[in-house]
Amino acid sequence: MILKEKNMESSQALIEKIKNEHQAGRLVLPSLPEIIVRVRQAVNDDDVNLGNVVKLIQVDPSLTARLVQIANSPLYRSRQPVENCLMAVNLLGLSTTRDLVTCLVLNNVFNAESKKLHKRVQKLWQHSCHVAAIASTIAKITPNLHEDTAMLAGLLHDIGVLPVLHYVADYPDILESEKKLDFVIQQLRASLGQQILKEWNFDPALIMVSAEAENWLRDTKEAADYADVVIVAQIHSFFGKDSNLDLPPLLSTPAFLKLGLSKMGADASLEVLFEAEQEIRDIMSMLG
Repeated sequence: MILKEKNMESSQALIEKIKNEHQAGRLVLPSLPEIIVRVRQAVNDDDVNLGNVVKLIQVDPSLTARLVQIANSPLYRSRQPVENCLMAVNLLGLSTTRDLVTCLVLNNVFNAESKKLHKRVQKLWQHSCHVAAIASTIAKITPNLHEDTAMLAGLLHDIGVLPVLHYVADYPDILESEKKLDFVIQQLRASLGQQILKEWNFDPALIMVSAEAENWLRDTKEAADYADVVIVAQIHSFFGKDSNLDLPPLLSTPAFLKLGLSKMGADASLEVLFEAEQEIRDIMSMLG
């Protein structure tokens, strides 16, 4: 018992440190890349100008090339080949362009100076990409939800983990213990995720996703939203994998029961995602 308490002391100390830093306004939060900030501001402006958005994207030749490539991919392909950034934005539309640019550049936020943390951050990014791909596929067959926003929601749902990984570098015993680190993350990920997305001026619907992504039995009694989609996508992403999360049966989750997938049954919904496996792989590849 004493040993168990000692093992938890450092975890509680880290949790308290992060909470204190948060309350004092000193919390180190990840910064949103400038290109994302500018594109999102331009698209969200009431006097949005398509030409200005295109110019902002073209500042980054790599991003431009990827956007053109995506516009020509099976996910968005039109009858006419897309040859430049202007054609890509015209095809995709401003809202989809905004969300895709955010998704394509967001991996720059998922980095770690410590070699010990690099593997953990990469694992986090890969999980986020997998959830994003599944969420996008689910949203495509869910009324009133957009697949690109669902993809972004999936990428952002665990953004609150990043500040924890920044601070844990000073706690080697936690860094060496998956159990301790997971405990700290579970205590803080939702509140920190909300704070980050508020700082980034993201939509309330996406902020809600970060707060509710692991609230498995969440039931708003309303139509399915992006948090519901990410909850279901997460549960699907863990099928066949070892997880320290106490996941409920899919059919017992209110989020799943709201989706069109539920009318097919759990097995049929798995079949739908199995059939969409190539599309999910394509989305994950697109996200890098």
